[in-house]
Amino acid sequence: MSDLMRTYPIKKIVEHGPGVKSFYFERMLDARAGQFVNVWLPGMDEKPYSVSALGENWLEISVKAYGPFSTAMMDLKVGDRLGVRGPFGKSFTYHDRALLIGGGIGIAPLRLLAHELSAKKLSFVSLLGAATKHELIFIEDFQKWSKNCYITTDDGSQGKQGLVTEDLLSIIEKEKIEFIYAAGPEIMFVKVKELIDPLDIPYEFCMERYMKCGIGICGQCVLDDSGVRVCVEGPVFNQDELKEVTELGMVHRDASGRRVKKF
Repeated sequence: MSDLMRTYPIKKIVEHGPGVKSFYFERMLDARAGQFVNVWLPGMDEKPYSVSALGENWLEISVKAYGPFSTAMMDLKVGDRLGVRGPFGKSFTYHDRALLIGGGIGIAPLRLLAHELSAKKLSFVSLLGAATKHELIFIEDFQKWSKNCYITTDDGSQGKQGLVTEDLLSIIEKEKIEFIYAAGPEIMFVKVKELIDPLDIPYEFCMERYMKCGIGICGQCVLDDSGVRVCVEGPVFNQDELKEVTELGMVHRDASGRRVKKF
């Protein structure tokens, strides 16, 4: 890990659809699935993003336009420079007979996980959902590496219309799932947790929170009264660690550190 911010030119940009892009840089660090880097846009701000892929000499992050920072990212061109520091946080662990549940831009960190599991010859199934077709990024990779790949969209533009959680229990039974990974909107975690906790299947969720420092000093990403910092003890949490979290799907902190309703 390096907390030293350095700027790098964007080598390539891939547009997946309106407001969804991947940015490629020279590979300046090593990271494992679930870990994140802090990205600095000069004159704007600094935000955390999961590493979505690593090549021999390149690194990729994937961004969905949501707030002012990510919307400004959509206007960048090849050759523009961004600051990058990291990697930070705790990564996913590796398990066989797994199910990967990805929602929206949460598919990004699972793409690196899918590559790592495939390289280790571990079997897994993917369940991916988004609001609409163009937000289903990296589908071809998941279809190539997964034993099966189930797809849903809210509007029915690709795969089955509906939410990823609607057929979750039947997929777990059909595929004989023994471990679950999830990344996506926190409200999705609430429903997934409600469904799988009675099954006593171990799992890991990759969470997001408002972050500033990325190294556990500022306290912006602390979960409820536990003192657990998403940037250090997370962003990947297992089922035992999540038992201590009482605000899942309820509140976030804003830039001032104040709790605000998010969902």
